[in-house]
Amino acid sequence: MVKKYTAMQSATYEVSKSFICLLHNFMQHYELVLMLNANTSEADRKAFLADLEAKFTVKEKDEIGIQTLSFKLKDKNTKAYFVSYLLELAPEQVKDVKAALLYNQAVVRYEIYKMTAEQKFFHFEKLQSEFDKAIEDIKDKRFGQKITFFADERNAKYINWKSIPILKYYLTRFGDIKPRLYTGNSVKIQKKLRQEIIRARTLGLLNFISR
Repeated sequence: MVKKYTAMQSATYEVSKSFICLLHNFMQHYELVLMLNANTSEADRKAFLADLEAKFTVKEKDEIGIQTLSFKLKDKNTKAYFVSYLLELAPEQVKDVKAALLYNQAVVRYEIYKMTAEQKFFHFEKLQSEFDKAIEDIKDKRFGQKITFFADERNAKYINWKSIPILKYYLTRFGDIKPRLYTGNSVKIQKKLRQEIIRARTLGLLNFISR
């Protein structure tokens, strides 16, 4: 009788273990980008973020701070407070995140991006410092020369909406994205570059038309 009970316990444990592994594999990473009202008090902002963080599994947080936007908001404000999160969610939890943000007056806009296994979560300030040398090299190029920073496979990982200092060099003076003829990018990298430029524009961090 004791052996039978032990066997049942073992079987239950194995089923539970398998279920946990299955659940873990089912969870996915998402990047949540919040544009918060720049006029919201620090205390209210911290309270809102703390409440949000308590509801979901936060793997990393990047509190970017106030950024000047390329367009005016409904309240005529041209600044927003940016916060970026790396969240681990089950797909059905995405709607819960949206529901938590939908009618909150502190939230000006938000975006949720599903991340692949290869994608890395970058921190805004650290990423800006990575580009100092690259920008100097780009400035040294003569007019008409290719901007090939992202064409190098070692740099392709930096294609991200936070890579503002580099992304703007991939735009023409009319605001168009430079074609592969001038970037030397592969089709895959060019598509990724286009996606991240669109994201940066949607968030107001890049102009739609160069000024």
